[in-house]
Parts: sequence; C-alpha cells; structure tokens
Amino acid sequence: MKNLGQVIGIDIGGSKIRGVLWNGTRVLRTTELPTPGNTEGLIAVLAALVSRLHAPRVSRIGIGAAGTVKGTVLRSCTNIRYVKNLDLKRPFPRAALRLDNDARCFGRAEFLLGAGRRANGVFALTLGTGIGRAYGAHARIRKAGRFEYAESWEKAYQKLRGEKLVAFLSNKLPKLLQPFNPKVLVIGGGVLAHKGFFEKLRAALRKKGVRFAIRRAKLGRNAVAIGAALLFRR
Repeated sequence: MKNLGQVIGIDIGGSKIRGVLWNGTRVLRTTELPTPGNTEGLIAVLAALVSRLHAPRVSRIGIGAAGTVKGTVLRSCTNIRYVKNLDLKRPFPRAALRLDNDARCFGRAEFLLGAGRRANGVFALTLGTGIGRAYGAHARIRKAGRFEYAESWEKAYQKLRGEKLVAFLSNKLPKLLQPFNPKVLVIGGGVLAHKGFFEKLRAALRKKGVRFAIRRAKLGRNAVAIGAALLFRR
C-alpha cells in the first residue's frame, strides 16, 4: 500500500461516532462524540468531529456505517433508524468522501493490517448488538450485498448470553463460513469483552469441525475507522 498522506476515518455507531486521523501507517489522533437523535444533529456531529481532529488540510474522508450504502449515500442504517437515503457528502462538500458498510471496514482493517494480515482468504466477524460479516481475498474485501442485512437468526442471537450464546454461534457459524472456506476467521466486537468468551467460542467451533485459524481481532475500537480511511489506499 502506498502512503497517500493523512486521511480521516469515521465509524458511525448507534451510540457513538468515532474518528481517527490516519497517516497511512498509524493513528495520529482520535476523537469520539455521542450519536445524536436526528438527521441534522448527525450532520452537525460529523462536521464537529472532523474539526476536533485538527486536520484542516485533510481533504479525504472515509466513513463506515452499519446498513446499506450506495456511493456516498447511506440508504438505511441498522442502528440509527431515522437515517433514510442520507448523502454524507452534505457536511463535506469540498472533500473527497468514500462510504462503506462498517463490517467491510472492520474486515478491511483486520485483513490488511490486523489479525488477518498476510492471509489469503479472511472472514471477519464482529459480535456486538448485531453481527457484522465480511470476506476478503487477494488483498481486497469483496462486496457481498447480503451482508449489509441481518442474518435470519440475528434476533435469536441478541437474546442469548454466556454458554447459550457460545453453543448457538457454534451451530450457526460453520454454515455461514462454509461457502467461503477462509484461511483465517477473525472475530471482534463487544461480546468478546466477556472474559473467556473468545476461547470458549473457538473451542466450540473446533468441536464442530472448523479447522482453519481462528484469531481475535487486533485493532480494537479503531478498527472500523481505520478500515474507512483505507478506502483511499492503493
């Protein structure tokens, strides 16, 4: 990847919006603001977040958000119900702006720089309020449109905790992964904050016959924002 200078990466979440100033190698600065309750508030927060990063000369902004995207338009957002066909170019008319689904941003960051680095064939999975999925091979994340929508079993997933959730996922994930046959499965998200959850899930998947590498994500809460900044990579 060539270093093209500084880029702002933004992760639009249901409760908070996180931004990073990325120089092509590392995060220089971060900032975070609460997600507002209406469209105009969201536009204002995005502009304020960029201002907080103290990067007036930065003209490239990448954004990751849960939901369906087309160009710079966030058509719907899984965790922000009021968003409908919102053009995120609005607060940044003079900037080059690129938008992608947040799970693909997470997958891009972990595939190129994190736990999936140097692997050819990575399935990235985020376990939070919802389930984010992305697949990458040959140095790029593939766009699987169905991954912008929830799995049919996601509501059942949201009701489970602890051992029941481990058992549930170990039954559902092998079928989800099978068509891709990745070399590495990278798992991240807030659910992994529960002590021992990752190790229990990995052991349960092994018992179900999953033989490829299973790794914990490395880039933490900056992963989606970094992956959004990487939309400008070469």
